[in-house]
Parts: sequence; C-alpha cells; structure tokens
Amino acid sequence: MYGATSLRSAATLLLVTVALFFSALSFAKTLPNREITVISEHWADATEIDGSGLYFEIMRRVFEPLGYTVKTQTTTYSRSVKLVQLQKMDVFLGSYIDEQEDVIYPKWHFDAEQVAAVYKPNVISNWQGEGSLEGKTVAWVKGYDYDEYLETEFNKREVKSRRQGLSLLASDRIDALLDAHDEILEELEATTPEPESLTISIVKDLRLYPAFSDSLRGDELRRIYDKRFEKLLINGEIKQLFDEYEWDRFPFSQ
Repeated sequence: MYGATSLRSAATLLLVTVALFFSALSFAKTLPNREITVISEHWADATEIDGSGLYFEIMRRVFEPLGYTVKTQTTTYSRSVKLVQLQKMDVFLGSYIDEQEDVIYPKWHFDAEQVAAVYKPNVISNWQGEGSLEGKTVAWVKGYDYDEYLETEFNKREVKSRRQGLSLLASDRIDALLDAHDEILEELEATTPEPESLTISIVKDLRLYPAFSDSLRGDELRRIYDKRFEKLLINGEIKQLFDEYEWDRFPFSQ
C-alpha cells in the first residue's frame, strides 16, 4: 500500500513538473507582450533621446524582424539599472559583464569602450597604467563600479554626473575621474574652459553588454538576442551599422 501511494505521488509530481515545463516553454516561444522596452543613459550617437543611435538601432535589428516593437527610453544609468532589476523594463544598455545583480547577461557584447582617467598632470606626472591611480582619490558616475574591474587600491568616490566630477577635479577634491574616453572628451569640450590643462589616459578596455530582467521573459529575450546578434555579426549587418555611424572601433574579430 505504501509503495502504491509513493508511486502515485511520484507520478503526480512528474505530471506537474512536465506541465510546468511545457507551460514555461510555451510562454518563452510566444512572449505574449511583443513590445520590448529598452532603457539607457543618453550617449551621443549611441542612445539618443529621440530613439536614434547605434545601440538602439542594434536592438531594433535584433528584435523587430521577428515581429517585436522596440520602445526606447533614456534616463540616468543608475535608474536604468534599477528599472530593469524591478522588471519594469526589459533591458538596459551599456553594462560590463556581471556588473549588476538581479539581471542576466548574454554571451554577446555589442560594443566595447575605452575607460579613461582624466587628471591634472601635476597630480600624476608619469602615467604608468592603472597602477598610477594607487593611493589616489578616484571618482566616477554612480553605478559604474569601475573598482570591480581594476586591481589597484585607491580611495573611491561616486559622483552624480561627469560635470560634478570635473568640478571636483578642478578644485582638487579628487585626483582623477574615470569614465568612457569619448564621454570625457565630450564633457570637457562642453564645460571646461581650458581642457588642455588636464591629461587623459586610457585605463582599460571593457566590453559593453545589454542586461536583461531576471525573469522568464528576460531569459527568452536574452536567448533571442544571442542567436540573432550572432547571425547579424556573421552576415555583416553589425559591421555595416558601425560603418554607417562612423564608429571609431569595431570590437569584433574580422
């Protein structure tokens, strides 16, 4: 009697497991909401407020031929992360691999950026790579977490914006500001009267990934992204987009 009951329980458990599996599989194949929400910080020519830009276009090329509609939004980087972690948005752009918790990462990066340090030459007179930051007070925009990718020990400070970081640098309250090389140049041109009084040095190259919501839906979108992005990379469409936008670097083997 005990054996029969155990067998029935095992059979019931098996049926429930199979039902849940096929239910999940069905959801993953259909993704009933065909609108994909992509959020990012605003980066010139990459993620423009009007929805244009290389990175947003890559996401459209990945998903829209399959019948999805890609909706874009720009906000601060930290808010982008939080909205995806809360599953209010599907994906945010421009994350380093495993940088954030409670999101999931794909296999394929879509770009890579040169992380640079901007500093006064009298503070760091002889740049020797990231080791030159040892013991210094180093800042970056909140949410970027560059310290997770560097091995040098320094005093960390987060700022609300690049502009605030440059202001602290000018007043000697920090020794260096870390950010993407192109973003530093753009901010210096817009806000700094004498940018030649500062030095910019490359610290490290880091790949950029989309980060998806940690959910069944997010996992399926990640699977679609990896499959489609690889196809677009092989057939040359990704290279064509980089050429159209006159991007400085193509971060894939050719």
